[in-house]
Amino acid sequence: MQPSHTSTSVRSATASGQTECKICTIRLERLCYRRAWWFCAFREALAGGIRLFALAYRVYWESLRPRSHQCFRCLRFRKNALQCHSPLFRTLDSYLNPFFNRVRDSLLTPEELEQARSFALRAASPDFDE
Repeated sequence: MQPSHTSTSVRSATASGQTECKICTIRLERLCYRRAWWFCAFREALAGGIRLFALAYRVYWESLRPRSHQCFRCLRFRKNALQCHSPLFRTLDSYLNPFFNRVRDSLLTPEELEQARSFALRAASPDFDE
C-alpha cells in the first residue's frame, strides 16, 4: 500500500494560498484536552515534531495566511507547507496522521465531529466570528 501524500483533513489550497479545511481540529483538540488528561502530552509531542520540521524548513507561522482569526496559529498551515517542501515529513505524516486521527476521534462523538466539519465550512469566511 502506497502512503498518501495529503492530509485527510485538508481539501486543497485555494488560489489565494489559503487552506480549505474539512474539519476544525482546534475545536476537537480542545474537547479532547478536557476528556483525557494524556491527550495534551500526546498531541504536543506530535505538534513539537511539526514545529521542528517547520523550523528546519524555515516555515514560519507569521508568513502563513489563515482564513480567519479563528484559524490563527493553527498547525494545519505549517503542515500543508511542509507537505510541499519535505518528502520525509510527507512520509512520516502519512503514517502518524491517521493514527492521531483515530486516537482523537475515539474521544469524540459523531455529533461533535459533524459540528467541527460544519464549523470549518463556516470559518472559511474572512469575516466569520463566533
